[in-house]
Amino acid sequence: MDKATARTIADALTWARVWSAIPITICALYDLRWWVFGLYVAAAISDNLDGRFARIGDPPKSDVDLDGHADTLIGVMTLVWIWMLIPGFWEKYWLPYLPVLFGVQSWLWLTEHRYPALGTPHFQVGRYMMALFFCLLPVLIAFGDVEWFVHAVLIGSITGKLRTVWYYVTTDKTALAKQAETK
Repeated sequence: MDKATARTIADALTWARVWSAIPITICALYDLRWWVFGLYVAAAISDNLDGRFARIGDPPKSDVDLDGHADTLIGVMTLVWIWMLIPGFWEKYWLPYLPVLFGVQSWLWLTEHRYPALGTPHFQVGRYMMALFFCLLPVLIAFGDVEWFVHAVLIGSITGKLRTVWYYVTTDKTALAKQAETK
């Protein structure tokens, strides 16, 4: 497969994941849990496949990290769908995980906006944690509230985000500013 075709397939799969939020939300509104389950698993598979095609394809045509934004959208929407489908989840797991997760993600967005030259790194731990996070909603739908699994997923999600925070904090931003001036 040539690199341009692989890039086109990767981008199409990413956009499919972005647009999948609409039918999943509609199914969640009508409490169609197994439809949510199936569509969500399809979105997770598209996330896996777009990464595979992106690694063998041409680099993206723009600096916008479409895959990263799609991951964030699906991550936030996952929490919304859990709130819609799993009664008591937010009350039970609100502290300390969700405020920390939202705080860290907000800091990451602010840093990415403030220092666009940093880019958005894709660390292996982040890939594993995203895969684990993608298992949260299907497990809750299929098996109910499995506390140890929910705790493991939320701790892992925060750990993956903190790895990116560590990268941003330890990167020399003065060198990035000089690099941006020379362009």
